[in-house]
Amino acid sequence: MPLLAAEPVVLHADFRPRPPEMRYGDTPGTFAGSLIDVLELACERAGCRIEWQDKPFPRSMRDLRLGRVDIVPRLIFNDTRTQIATFLGPIAVESKPIVFVCHKGTDLLEEQVLFHSQIGVKLGTYYSEFINHDNRLSRTTAADDENLVKMFAARRFDYIAVIDKRSIEKAFRDIGYTEYQYATFSYPNRMPIYYGFSRASTASEFAAKLQYQFEMMIMRGEIDEIFKKHRMKQ
Repeated sequence: MPLLAAEPVVLHADFRPRPPEMRYGDTPGTFAGSLIDVLELACERAGCRIEWQDKPFPRSMRDLRLGRVDIVPRLIFNDTRTQIATFLGPIAVESKPIVFVCHKGTDLLEEQVLFHSQIGVKLGTYYSEFINHDNRLSRTTAADDENLVKMFAARRFDYIAVIDKRSIEKAFRDIGYTEYQYATFSYPNRMPIYYGFSRASTASEFAAKLQYQFEMMIMRGEIDEIFKKHRMKQ
């Protein structure tokens, strides 16, 4: 009898909407975007396959630490996270300036003003070494964008630090709040795009295999083509 081909190992990856890189697909329960396609193609070549789970980022971070999820796409690198994840990539570098939301009729013109203000930040989000760790800043933390904009509307703080403008604007639309604007001051920020692979994963041997596939895809120009294809679909 012919030998049956071994079933590919299943890796679990967490989805969260970050269009255009990660977005909901055209049919219920499906996901699309450049980071979806890149990972699925790399997994196919590495001998594994992905099962996606739609999950809020704080839960993804908890499960990454515990090994309940193998991969979290678009995980921003910092030294603390290297204790729980191997960073695969970077597969690309994107321009993601850190901007600030302020109350309508006000502005932020220079960094010094931040040292005398209250800044709203999102739990678990890594903005930059300055925003996250400078002791001169006063921060108020919210669990997610919904709570962040509600607290801002209640004037709990002066500014919101923002990386993902689409996400924060949607949160404002959802509560019907328009009394905000973007400040003049911002920080230029170039962000490498990584996949975080859990150090507690039971399939840890695939971290090196996927890193190799990513490097080959970069050399062949495949990742650029995938990103270009999704930009044209926007």
